[in-house]
Amino acid sequence: MMAPLLLFIHCSEGQDSNVQENLALAEFPAAESAVARRRVGIVAASRFPAPRGSQVHIGEMANALARSGESVHLIGPLDPRAAEGLYRRHPLSRMAKFRPRPSVSGLHLLERPFFDSLLVGRLFQVVRRERLQILHAHNYEALAASLLVRGMLGVKVVYHAHNVAEDELPLYSPDWLASSVRASARKMDGVLPAMADAVVALSADVGDHLVGRGVSAEKVWIIPPGLDPEPFQAGRREKRERAVVFAGNCDGYQNLQHLFRAWEIVAASDPQAELRIVTHARGAALKRWRCSALGPRIHFVEAQALSEVAAELGRARVGVSPRVSWSGFPIKNLNYMAAGLPTVALGASAKGVLDGISGWVVNSDEPADFASCMLEALASPAESGRRGAAAYQRVLAEHCWDSLIEPLLECSQSVEERQGLHLVPRADPRNLPDNAEGDFSLQRVSSERFPL
Repeated sequence: MMAPLLLFIHCSEGQDSNVQENLALAEFPAAESAVARRRVGIVAASRFPAPRGSQVHIGEMANALARSGESVHLIGPLDPRAAEGLYRRHPLSRMAKFRPRPSVSGLHLLERPFFDSLLVGRLFQVVRRERLQILHAHNYEALAASLLVRGMLGVKVVYHAHNVAEDELPLYSPDWLASSVRASARKMDGVLPAMADAVVALSADVGDHLVGRGVSAEKVWIIPPGLDPEPFQAGRREKRERAVVFAGNCDGYQNLQHLFRAWEIVAASDPQAELRIVTHARGAALKRWRCSALGPRIHFVEAQALSEVAAELGRARVGVSPRVSWSGFPIKNLNYMAAGLPTVALGASAKGVLDGISGWVVNSDEPADFASCMLEALASPAESGRRGAAAYQRVLAEHCWDSLIEPLLECSQSVEERQGLHLVPRADPRNLPDNAEGDFSLQRVSSERFPL
């Protein structure tokens, strides 16, 4: 699927500029006044909604843009039964089951080209009918579809890089294919993002990587993911138990085997501690992980609703993030922070976590080192509370949509006025609270830009 898409996109990129301009003018009227609503599309290639980090981020962003006054349209393999909210939904089909499977491994990969082709057709239809001006494409398949439609209709494309292919794709391939997949993914990182009119990276290291692969620095914006902390507020008032919590899917890149090996050490040292794996996985997938879990007092909790996840986080003392993939921004870290939990994270997945301030960052692949930090968090409720309070303050200061929507809107405008590499500044760690008490009011993140 990707090869013909790239060929078509390259051909479209080479069209005469007058043809491109005429296509755009044929579909879109002259620029509306400053008070008019910008018509934007958010393009997703994975089933939606789903309790996974990327889909949660897409839904949060759609709501934030709609609240800001944009006319927002979400296009992708959506559940047609979902009610319309602040934005309009455009599913591929009226049949709820006519969507890609949640798994992206094995034979399930073979159905993706079919759904990607449907996405291109549906996207073309919606862009033309709704006269969309900008497409926010999330991940590579959505980007490829958006670039194809841009070649036909002239709509602008902003690519949202949730990760980089060179880091992510080998995790889904067998070991004997990993090197070949990594080489192909490296080329992909240097081709597709460079074709977008602007690129939003969720972290500076992803922005650096894409610039290093040939993406113009003038196109790249660094805007971290946002989160609505309200669903987690009730959990912050719960009594903390002697529990460690992992909340997320059970895919291989989560590195749960490392967590289980570390937990054997924790369980032997602290007979009262328990590990709770909170996941939406069910059926055979959940049974497989139950069988592979090492150590006593490991409890698997199925949670399909955000309220169920929030309740589990509210009872724990510390959250964990053992994944080794460096390019993604674990939304679970933001969930922990919003629930007032500190996080023990491997260095690769410690985005949003400040070592010694809002959590523990483990720059070692030894299970004993990960276990040591979990034991420290369990044995020191006051210290865990202090770091959890700092984590909550940090999510308010840097990851609330009230703070992030302005640079996101500026990014949409930057497709017309390229202004260089931008970074939403982080809060100064020295200004974070030293204890768990206090009224943590919302702080706005300045939209002032800083070069990397």
